[in-house]
Amino acid sequence: MGQAELETYMRRMVNRYKKDVLIDTHKVHLLCLIASGIFRGRQCSEPDLLAITLSLLPTHFSMVAKERIDHNYLTGLLKWCVFSSTFTLNACLPCEERQNPRTLLERRLASLSARNHQEMTHLFLLVLRSLQFFCRLVISLQPIPLKPPSAKGQGARTSTGAPGKSNTSQQPSKTASPEQKISPGTKRPAGGAKITGGRGGKKARTKEIKEECDEVKKKPKTSGGQRPKNSKRRSIASKVSYKEESESGEEKEEELSEEEEFQATSEKDSEVSEGGAKSTKWKKGKRKSKANANKRRSRTVHNRTKRRSGRKNKGPGADEWLEVFLVKTSSWVCVDVERGVGMPHLCSQNATTPMTYVVSVDGDGFVKDLGRKYDPTWLTSSRKRRVDEEWWEETLGSFLGPEDERDKKEEKELQNKLLNKPLPISITEYKNHPLYALKRHLLKYEAVYPSTATVLGYCRGEPVYSRDCVQTLHSKDTWLKEARTVRLGEEPFKMVRGFSNRSRKARMASERKEENDLALFGEWQTEEYQPPIAVDGKVPRNDYGNVYLFKPCMLPVGCIHLQLPNLHRVARKLNMDAAPAVLGFDFHAGYSHAVTDGYIVCEEHEEILRAAWLEDQEIQKQKEKEKKEKRVLSNWTLLVKGLLIRERLKQRYGKKNHGLGSLAETGGLSSDEEEVEAGNPSAKTASETLAMSWPQNRQAEEDGGSISGLKRKTTTKREKRGQEKHLFPFEKV
Repeated sequence: MGQAELETYMRRMVNRYKKDVLIDTHKVHLLCLIASGIFRGRQCSEPDLLAITLSLLPTHFSMVAKERIDHNYLTGLLKWCVFSSTFTLNACLPCEERQNPRTLLERRLASLSARNHQEMTHLFLLVLRSLQFFCRLVISLQPIPLKPPSAKGQGARTSTGAPGKSNTSQQPSKTASPEQKISPGTKRPAGGAKITGGRGGKKARTKEIKEECDEVKKKPKTSGGQRPKNSKRRSIASKVSYKEESESGEEKEEELSEEEEFQATSEKDSEVSEGGAKSTKWKKGKRKSKANANKRRSRTVHNRTKRRSGRKNKGPGADEWLEVFLVKTSSWVCVDVERGVGMPHLCSQNATTPMTYVVSVDGDGFVKDLGRKYDPTWLTSSRKRRVDEEWWEETLGSFLGPEDERDKKEEKELQNKLLNKPLPISITEYKNHPLYALKRHLLKYEAVYPSTATVLGYCRGEPVYSRDCVQTLHSKDTWLKEARTVRLGEEPFKMVRGFSNRSRKARMASERKEENDLALFGEWQTEEYQPPIAVDGKVPRNDYGNVYLFKPCMLPVGCIHLQLPNLHRVARKLNMDAAPAVLGFDFHAGYSHAVTDGYIVCEEHEEILRAAWLEDQEIQKQKEKEKKEKRVLSNWTLLVKGLLIRERLKQRYGKKNHGLGSLAETGGLSSDEEEVEAGNPSAKTASETLAMSWPQNRQAEEDGGSISGLKRKTTTKREKRGQEKHLFPFEKV
């Protein structure tokens, strides 16, 4: 592997590791958010808190039967709780970081106030549950995104600042003076003229424009009575089209009359500056100004309604609201403490964007996914931001409650709602769409069947098909793993290039390297697998001498599957047939390997083989036991021989070493131990006894001889090998 290939491989592995870590973090954060929602939902079901809340409600709210409760009742209840200042929003309320949630709710009930939208939602949830309504808390979860932010997106945020704000709003203009305060909707006049404050009155504004028009008149005209230059016309036009849109609707209503006269006056003055204009133009401009005024009035009313209903937040939004089940209509009604009752589209608009997961938590702690109901992009872009659908369904499976008629009806309504949505208008939205598909987005092993499938519509000239018409194709071997075989005489529905090593090598050996050599078939071209029949005690095998047992129904007729190890050895001794059972394939080391488990034998040989296998197992156990005992005895024999040799060497060569001391007259290890235990100082320790052994003593004598001036005798390799020949293996080390 070259340096470049190694770097590419390492980079790929690092990126894969980072991706796995990010996905795991996303899953853990998602589970934590679900646990937090369940905890808050259970806190709002505490009996003490419900009793306190019920004591605060007027009696006429609790006197209404559940069968008579409708949309108007919920609206009146919400108006009394929130909009009539029974519970007020106060952002200045103290909030400790580690305060008990139950204690916090008790304090909020005592003060009849909430700190934010979330606490107000919890208080109204207590109100609903105190009246014994079946309601649930809906939460828009915002976990860590699956994909890290791209470098392009980070650069855009750095250059433009916070989302939704332009760069010019963060950096003040260097040329503008502190006196020049211009509203966002005003064009800057040419020549650096000042614009007075917004509350100067209509007379001041008219007088200012007249003065500028007089200055234009005094200036010499061009030859031929031509109109002023573009710069002058732009400056006058900027005055004429002066529009200042205020944030609040009240300020707009106060300035409507001023803007009407201001528009008419501006048109009249601009007519004087242009020169030679007809009086009909002024009348036309007057009519136009009245029409613009009427448009502004309607825009003001629209802005009031929009402000009341709420706008789509680009930052953190209101991610919690409620749902109440009405027995009268057998339906769920959305309730938002700020927007009102029955407005699910406003809840999704005011939630934090992008919306990815929307779940509901009822009083029993059961969780349900409501993304299809509230997420407007659930079928398109939201699916790309969500985790693997199989993992998500498996995770929510442990939080789902028992399914009843109410849940079945809701699922049916949600499905009909998705089907009634209009077709997407963008080609990219059709990719991996759960309901619709285009032929250009079909995968390698997918095809549209039947060929006469109904076309639901067209997108830029391409027919749109239902996702139910997209069928998955497989090869003959793959269909065999599903216990299905291709019928005789069936033509391949599609031809593709195989990816196996066998197919690749066959293509490389032939001249047609780009040839489609893998035939694919649809399920409608297959039939159920018919297992073969065992005859005369012989197991039917495949071309490789095995038996494919991918499914239990593939067991040959008259045979049985025995999962006993080494059964083929017993069957061979008894001259009986036993074939390995292949349960699947495992891909490793660049090739596919068969996974076997047990053996296939005929039914008439089952009892004999089981009894013979048990007897063989007993024999094998006895052999293993004898082998183990033999090994233990040989180890003990080797140890005892070594100890005897050690004692004999100590007695033979220990007395000759006078320089290092002599052994006791009795000699042996036992006498030394007795002297040490008796406290004799002249007794030798274990290390001194080891130092007096024969190899060290001889080496010490040789070293002493060389020191005393005697010539040391050199040992040849042959003599050294002869000396080592008499040593034991543990002495050579």
